[in-house]
Amino acid sequence: MTLLRVLAYGSAVSTYVLILIGGYVTFSGSGLACPDWPLCHGQIVPPLYGPVLIEYSHRLFTLVVSTFISATTLLAWIRYRRARGILAFSTASFILLVAQILLGMVTVRTELNPVFSTAHLALATGLFGVVLLTAVRVHNMPSGAQPH
Repeated sequence: MTLLRVLAYGSAVSTYVLILIGGYVTFSGSGLACPDWPLCHGQIVPPLYGPVLIEYSHRLFTLVVSTFISATTLLAWIRYRRARGILAFSTASFILLVAQILLGMVTVRTELNPVFSTAHLALATGLFGVVLLTAVRVHNMPSGAQPH
């Protein structure tokens, strides 16, 4: 249960931080500092300075979020299948994460087309809501509950 809580809470906190970083990317005008995807200026790790550092930090922090959400979902499927709410919300968060990553790619490849940029923020907000629901379900699970 402790590991599930750490992962679910980590998913919620890291998703929120990623949304803040994304907001800073937009606010600072750094959204096209890495004009290609998944690479940045044709490199896995570009020279990290100014706007590139800001945009690339957003991409890198996505790995943190992806790790938390993926691990939460995997643990739910392996050990908490009977906890239907946790299983459903964690699985939904994983699916939304994949969609969000793909939408991020489209956003970059369309040079920040406003429709895709807005959809990217809207989906991020939805993803945050679902990881919050997962964390609340985990929090409300009885402390003596056994994994199944």
